[in-house]
Amino acid sequence: MMSSSTIYWRGWPESQLASYQQNQGSTNHCAKYAAAAALNMLYSSSLSGDSLVAWLKDRLFKGTLRYTILGNNHGSFVFQTANLIRRLARFNGLTPEVKSKIGNIQSLKNSLQFGNSLTLVSVTYFQGQEPVIAYGSNTGSALAAAKWVGGHLMILGAFDPGHKNLEDTHTPWGFLSSWPGKDHLYWMTDIDFRQSWGRLSLYNLVTITRTD
Repeated sequence: MMSSSTIYWRGWPESQLASYQQNQGSTNHCAKYAAAAALNMLYSSSLSGDSLVAWLKDRLFKGTLRYTILGNNHGSFVFQTANLIRRLARFNGLTPEVKSKIGNIQSLKNSLQFGNSLTLVSVTYFQGQEPVIAYGSNTGSALAAAKWVGGHLMILGAFDPGHKNLEDTHTPWGFLSSWPGKDHLYWMTDIDFRQSWGRLSLYNLVTITRTD
């Protein structure tokens, strides 16, 4: 039975949420694919992170500072992710309100209750301290090891206190991640999420709100 505190964005089943996940492959383009997936969820569009990847190849310095950390292949900070979302929306005639913010656990849970808005979060970690982000009820992490320090951007899709993995460990935080899975979300324990969420970041989330 679902707990009263269980929230899936728009009340969608896990499989419906997961179907919007795009695959970044072995690249560092998670922010670009998360941007596309989030806009698709809000606007029923069919955008791909590939378009942002291709566009940045022709930009001066490959988008460094405004859109990427250091060139097109080295990921994006939270505020740069917000810029990527704005740019992709503008290219496609969409006008969402996009903000970089500092949130807390309660505000994050609350954000799931608004169907016209989505929240992207960043997790950051040092080598050897990578959090476990597991597909469905798996226990192994889908997150690659960091070379020294790493980060990943995901879309918050669900908070489900009853969700457990195959080892019977509670994994309540469910995210859309830019990895291959299409049937399930990627889940984290509360401890892993709290310890890695926004670590080393000025902002820890981006909100995208459909305003039309």
